Amino acid sequence: MASPPAADPNEHLHRCSQCKVAKYCGKSCQKEAWLDHKRECRCLKSVEPNFPPDSIRLAGRIVFKLLRQSVCLSERLYSFSDLQSNIEQLSEEMKDGLRHLAQTLQLYLKMEIQDASHLPPAIDFFQIFTKVSVKT
Repeated sequence: MASPPAADPNEHLHRCSQCKVAKYCGKSCQKEAWLDHKRECRCLKSVEPNFPPDSIRLAGRIVFKLLRQSVCLSERLYSFSDLQSNIEQLSEEMKDGLRHLAQTLQLYLKMEIQDASHLPPAIDFFQIFTKVSVKT
């Protein structure tokens, strides 16, 4: 006897009504996530239909978290600035790729951050990618 087709795991997710990209398991999760998602939502709408890759969206979320200065103790356990940069282990080709990602991130965030020169020094777009990228 053949088993029924597997259910699509995204079938019951709720989409953000603004950007149509973010998905949530329910209305309560969506409401709870709004504080973090609203800035990302504006950035996503500003670049549609050319949505950025996940790496850019993730880095954007990191920037927004750094700017928000969360009061949540679990988020203060480790500071992003404490993470080690992997820049010494990267080839020049990889560094060039990360510079391109940093420029793409700056374009993606332009709706929310008009002037990157006013960001705290801890928020360097290139350094974000050197801390979350590993040599492969």
